[in-house]
Amino acid sequence: GEPILCTGDLGFVWESRLYIVGRIKDILCIRGRTLHAHDIETCAEAAHTAMRPGCCAALPVVPPDTGQDTDGEALVLVAELKPEAEKAAAAGGGAAIAEAVRDGVREAEGVKAYAVVLLRARTILKTTSGKLRRRELRLAYAELDDAVRAAAAAAADGRKAEPAQKLRVPLDAVLH
Repeated sequence: GEPILCTGDLGFVWESRLYIVGRIKDILCIRGRTLHAHDIETCAEAAHTAMRPGCCAALPVVPPDTGQDTDGEALVLVAELKPEAEKAAAAGGGAAIAEAVRDGVREAEGVKAYAVVLLRARTILKTTSGKLRRRELRLAYAELDDAVRAAAAAAADGRKAEPAQKLRVPLDAVLH
């Protein structure tokens, strides 16, 4: 019977005090499990020293039909690397970093990342106040995935790939 104010925050009342623990929009449902994006991002950042703190986003995506068993939404991590790690990642070390991140998240949270996208420093989408723009990052991931698939299909057919339209995250910002 009491009025409720819907703010989008998640919290609980304990001993007459309100504790805010997150946002409803930052909840991911992967394979029937409810996970907090911030927890996954913290594990991913701790998994390798090349990861730039505060610059990792955990996103739920519906992957294209790839033959992999994803059972609905899958976890994608989009993360920036520290500037000093970019050269090593661009030279082929990105796969090792991505695998370490994948393993760290799997061990800590029990969920396998469908994809790990590693970006150059200062290229992840953030608000002017420094918060991750997760909704736009989901769209950016879909654009990047489409552009990479189109380029691979063109190469398989022996033709030149069409230049990608203006992407939210430029292709040259992607290291792995």
